[in-house]
Amino acid sequence: MAERLKRGEALVRIGQTALRAPDGTYLPAVPLYIKVKASEVDKTEVSEGEHGLAADMAGVFAKKYKQYVDGTKPTKRTQKGKAS
Repeated sequence: MAERLKRGEALVRIGQTALRAPDGTYLPAVPLYIKVKASEVDKTEVSEGEHGLAADMAGVFAKKYKQYVDGTKPTKRTQKGKAS
């Protein structure tokens, strides 16, 4: 969606996402932005709350990634032809 910013507005990048194609390969990553008042943008410092939030999110993502990795490990059932 293309939209022009109004005077006094700014975009702040909050992350990125990548979808998967029907064949399972990753599509190119796309940045995610939110629109905020330009006066709210502080490019010099990150608040303590933002540090805490980032740490909390990192923990959640690490657990989810571990679940993903554990779920994609080959099992004896999927390792046909290999000796146990």
